[in-house]
Amino acid sequence: MIKNAYYKVSILIFFLITLLISNIYVNKFENQIFTSSSYSYSSIFHEDTILYFSSTDKISEDQANGKNFLTSGDSYKRSFLYPRIIYVFNKFFNDGEIILNNETQEVNFKNYKSFIFIQLFFFYLSILFLHFSLSKLINLKFANITSIVLCINPILMQWHLTMLTESIFLSFLIITFGFLINSKKNIQFFFIGLLIGILYMLRTISLLYPIIFIFFILCLKENILNKTSKFIYLIFGFSIILFLIGSHNYKRAGIFYFTPIQSKTDLQTYLEPSILSKSQNLTQGEISIYFENRKKEILNNNNFDLKSEKGEINFFNEIRNKSFENIYENKLITAKIVLKNYFHSTLLNPVQVYYASKYKDWIDYKNSKHHSFWLKIRIVFTLLFFIFTGLGFLFSFKKIDLKFNVFIIFSCLYFFGVGCWLGNTRYFTPSVLFMNVYFSIFLNQVYLKFSRKIN
Repeated sequence: MIKNAYYKVSILIFFLITLLISNIYVNKFENQIFTSSSYSYSSIFHEDTILYFSSTDKISEDQANGKNFLTSGDSYKRSFLYPRIIYVFNKFFNDGEIILNNETQEVNFKNYKSFIFIQLFFFYLSILFLHFSLSKLINLKFANITSIVLCINPILMQWHLTMLTESIFLSFLIITFGFLINSKKNIQFFFIGLLIGILYMLRTISLLYPIIFIFFILCLKENILNKTSKFIYLIFGFSIILFLIGSHNYKRAGIFYFTPIQSKTDLQTYLEPSILSKSQNLTQGEISIYFENRKKEILNNNNFDLKSEKGEINFFNEIRNKSFENIYENKLITAKIVLKNYFHSTLLNPVQVYYASKYKDWIDYKNSKHHSFWLKIRIVFTLLFFIFTGLGFLFSFKKIDLKFNVFIIFSCLYFFGVGCWLGNTRYFTPSVLFMNVYFSIFLNQVYLKFSRKIN
């Protein structure tokens, strides 16, 4: 009981410290102004957030024009849920005021500190839920260590200081893991399916995540009937979310689809420029001309109406097909680029959010003294984290049930595989979340060893 009391006090202290850090961060950058897409905005929001604000305003505009909430909003381009979370917050805290002012070209999102504090509070609630689950699965001591590691890991904590999808996504990922640990009845996998659906609505990289849970089900020591039942419940819960997204798009635009439009252009945006640069020795300007000519060619060869959402989707499907053709024609070059991106994404960056607020463009940060200074620290930090995590993984076979070990390592590999081909360390964060379990196992072993020596 005394040790558990220490844990509760520690969590409260970490929460208050994180609130203080968050407040310092906001105060430092809220008056630093960036300009993008014709809008001036505080650097704490980041460029991605401005796009979500635009979607939020479209929901408000549609509601003002008499549409209901279920059919309001623009086309499904990025995160489905995040703009709606912002909308609900803005409705209750800011009386639904328009965020992007087209007249002054300014961003006016009031009470943003409260939004950041709420998502931070939600993250700590998710940790407490996981702590409850782990204390039953393994023991209270391990649950304490894991929770504290999640609280102090800067790779994770930095995303709760700002407004990006990572914060709420990580919280729901922790809740999903905690719920899985406690799931014994077949019907509970229906709710797990719903939770995965929520993850998908926040970050589309979760689309194939149910596969990992299927591996977990296969590892259960149950008869085939129970496994099949769990599988059906899981897929049914997840499918409901996809159906709701598709129905929303159908009622709003007359076309049923549940994958975002942005996903159809990711290859052209993030991978093709490097392929064209290496295969055809094109400059950035020449690559832009190449894409513009390809766009005109597609439009000339097809009768796409870009004013309609259906025509827009069909057009971007053709863009994606052309990207696949380029990749297929340059398989070796693509493989080298992707492997390099995968490798780079694992270089942990505990100050990514901070310097994304300090520098608007990556190239400005890369050429600064801060980048060279932190690069050395990041290399050491990454090596230590991977070594300790690797040792924890070896110990885990004696500490964790096989089915949970399969789930954790496959989750690490899944998020690494589907997100890190972009080369951005930001997309390695979900894998780091699960790697923290192995890191905690290592720390727990160290603690046990020193405890025996002292006793």
